[in-house]
Amino acid sequence: MLKKTLTVFIMVMVAIVCYNCKNDKSNSTKENEHNKETQLIFSREIIKTDDFEICKQENCPRIDINYLVAENNTPIAKRINKKNTEHIIGIFNDTNDSIRKNSVRETIKAFINDYFSFKEEFPESPAEYEAQLSQKLISETDSLLVIETNFYLFTGGAHGYGATRFLNFDAHTGAYLTHQDLFKNLNEFTAFVEKAFRKKYNIPAEENINSKGFFFENDTFALPENIAVTDNEVLLVYNRYEAASYAQGEIKLVFPREEVAKWLQY
Repeated sequence: MLKKTLTVFIMVMVAIVCYNCKNDKSNSTKENEHNKETQLIFSREIIKTDDFEICKQENCPRIDINYLVAENNTPIAKRINKKNTEHIIGIFNDTNDSIRKNSVRETIKAFINDYFSFKEEFPESPAEYEAQLSQKLISETDSLLVIETNFYLFTGGAHGYGATRFLNFDAHTGAYLTHQDLFKNLNEFTAFVEKAFRKKYNIPAEENINSKGFFFENDTFALPENIAVTDNEVLLVYNRYEAASYAQGEIKLVFPREEVAKWLQY
């Protein structure tokens, strides 16, 4: 009797172990499928002057465009690529609304055509157009993905315009994240940054924020348009003309992540 009971017990335990193994394998498969769906692989799209047939026969602007493309054909990749394409096209639209197109390559072609129109109207002008743009992935965590864009455009005039811009994306959905998405209690965070800004540029708390030559709108401190939240720091960049003159150059503030962790939502 004891032998029979022991045999039944062993059979029950084996069944339980097999069920758990099967369950664990099922969960593992689901986890792997999830990782495959959310894992992003980036390639580079490169556009040069010689890529355009007309530029093999005519003098064209210097074109050097190198940007990121999420390869995976998933909703996440599509959202990121759509926003990034709009972002790059928007950089060219900032200088000339007439070159608004639906793709980066079409936008560059319109930029070249705009140059030809300029030369036709002002044939004696020595000015040459130029477009440089590069991107890199500066942070990729389980929750956040950050792309940095550096560009320089010249379309005549005293000087061209270059800037640094950031795109923060939710790694799980591909959604573009605004300042409101990245930070909680944004007013409190802004006050913290203003204190650091005043300390860096020796502006006493009782003085106007523009007393040292800055030109914040309505004499009120504001966060920059471009903020990047990485795995170990938070970068804030005021590009030229955003808070100071062109000559002042880019203004950057960098905070260790742990110093501002209480305001971060990612």
